[in-house]
Formats: sequence, C-alpha cells, structure tokens
Amino acid sequence: MSLPWVAIQRNPISGTGNRASLIMDLIRQLKRKGIRPRLFSNRERMQELLKNQSTETPPLCVVAAGGDGTVQDLINRYPDQRIAILPLGTENLMARYLGIQKSGTFVANMISQGATREIDLCQMQQQRFILMASVGFDAAVVADLTEFRKGNISHLSYLKPVWRTIRSYPYEPLLITTDQSTDEITAYHAIIVNIPAYGLNLNFSPTANDEDGLLDVILFKRKGLFSTLKYLYQIIRGTHLNSPDVQRIQANRIQIRSAQPVPVQTDGDASGLTPLEIRVLPRAGRFIVPC
Repeated sequence: MSLPWVAIQRNPISGTGNRASLIMDLIRQLKRKGIRPRLFSNRERMQELLKNQSTETPPLCVVAAGGDGTVQDLINRYPDQRIAILPLGTENLMARYLGIQKSGTFVANMISQGATREIDLCQMQQQRFILMASVGFDAAVVADLTEFRKGNISHLSYLKPVWRTIRSYPYEPLLITTDQSTDEITAYHAIIVNIPAYGLNLNFSPTANDEDGLLDVILFKRKGLFSTLKYLYQIIRGTHLNSPDVQRIQANRIQIRSAQPVPVQTDGDASGLTPLEIRVLPRAGRFIVPC
C-alpha cells in the first residue's frame, strides 16, 4: 500500500537561506510521520502531476510554501484540494490569521493531525482570492511596486511606490453598486474585506466574518492626499468607521466602475483595473489548521 503524500509548491525565490531550511525541515518531519512529500518549484509540473494522479491517489493536501501570493495561486489552481501553509513571505497574513507558525515541524504536525476549516473565498472575474481587495490609492501603490519589483519584497520596498503614487494619483471617482440595494454610491477608495487581516496590522473591518457568506465593503468618500492621510490615521487608531464620510456595507456581490480605469489589488497582488465585479463563494476554501 502506497504512503500518503503531499504536494509542496515552493515559491521559486524561497529556495535559499532560512526559507530553504524551513522547507527541508518540513520534508524531514513529514517523512518521519510516514507522509511522502513531493516538492515543486515549477507550478506547471505540479499541476500536471496532480491532474494525472489525484483521481487515483489524491494527496492529503497541497502545501503553499511561500507568502500570500502562493496561497492565492493554489486556491485558483486546485479548488478541490485542502491547502496547508508553510509561511515564508514578508507578511504571511493568512498564516498569521489561522495561527500557523513559521516552522516546518509545526506545519508537519498540523498536516498529520488533519484538522480542516472551511472559509469563504472571493471571486473577481475568473480569479479567486481570500483576504481582501482594494480599489484606489493603495492598489495604485501595489501596481507601481509590481511594475518595478526586483527580487524579494520588504516593507522598505514600498517607499518609492508610495512617493510616486502620492505625486501622480488622480483620485478618480468610483461608482459602487451591490446586490443588497439599487442605490449607486460614489467613493474615492474602496476596501472589500473577506477576512480581517491586512498588512502592517491595519484592520479595516474588525467584525468581518470568514464564514458568513458576506463581504464587508468599506467606502471612503473624500478625495485628495489630505483626506487619504486622515483616513490612514483613523484606521491606525481604529476610529475610521465612526467617520461620517466612511461607509460600511455588507453584500454578497459588489460592482465597481469608473469613467477612467482605476487600479485593483487582491491579497496584495496587482489585479488589473476597473470595472470589476466581486462575489463571495461561501465556505469554498478548505484549509488545514492547527488543532
């Protein structure tokens, strides 16, 4: 009888230093538990393997060894597989939210125990994501960073993109509609939250629920750099939802359009331009989590 096995998707830039040692530790610990690991840095090869074998000998799970971008890639490629996370990226927001430690031993134990949690996912066009999306200023920063990115990203990597965006962002009005109302709302920045986890410990919607089948939509209705800085200050303090020009709504589906295209980001990755439609996929994600 063949051993149970897992497929590990490694981010190609996670192959050196401490990140490589974490992956090797995961592999060693899985073998000790009688689980056969298969490590891939080529996403297409892993996808071909799972296509050929998953119907006969499905893996226990697929492992995202990387950051939130690697997790997002796996939920799109393997919608029917359980996903485990070995956090290796800069932020690792999903791993932090689920309480997963940056440890190969911890993740191997988690996989062997097999506790599974079902979580709402989001879909924009044909792309699935987990945490949140934004339309406006911070998405423009992410788009700038993506265009000029070289190698690994650190928090300092954002300084130049933020400065360039401050100097050039046009504050195009956004026109927002949802399935919950016939009214059209105008705002200059929109945050669509599925899971209350965001970089730098910012929390746009503290009460967002990952299994309620709803999106929390936070709309900022004033434009300009001064208003953007004011909103950032309020978000840091946790008082932004008390502001009269910030609106929170909930919906299963949201549409955003604009006269001129505005950048969009999902889970920290540049994701195109408006117009867009985002809908929730109730409990569509299955993650292996700590017991």
